[in-house]
Amino acid sequence: MGGRKRRFLLFGVVNVLLTNGALLLLLHLVTIGLATFLSQVLNVVLGFWLYGKQVFRVERLAIRAAGAYGGLAVVIWLLNWQGIRLLTGAGLARSWAAVAMIPLLAALSYGVQKTLVFRPDPALQSVAAASAPDPATGMGQRL
Repeated sequence: MGGRKRRFLLFGVVNVLLTNGALLLLLHLVTIGLATFLSQVLNVVLGFWLYGKQVFRVERLAIRAAGAYGGLAVVIWLLNWQGIRLLTGAGLARSWAAVAMIPLLAALSYGVQKTLVFRPDPALQSVAAASAPDPATGMGQRL
């Protein structure tokens, strides 16, 4: 397993424990929708920084990435809410339903973060490549 996947799992465990710990507590206090929403707010704030900086090692977190991460968070929240609702409708306890959703949501989250949220900006990469020294001469190139 590559370093990025290991970091995703490590920091994912931290994020999942905090987020789902909050979710499990909230499921005893409020409705499923509100519990999943509040736990997702924690997930977004903590996750954007952890995954962006620690997992994907983005130097500067961009507004584009924040918007994409926010969109992903909404999708994850809706899937979590409906997944828990469906599983509890099938007779599973709320807390076990929440735990059952974790692997599916984690796999989806990693794939989307890797390919869409924290992918390098092609425009910035082309500028960096154009300004990089020529390997043959060691001289910088003009833009």
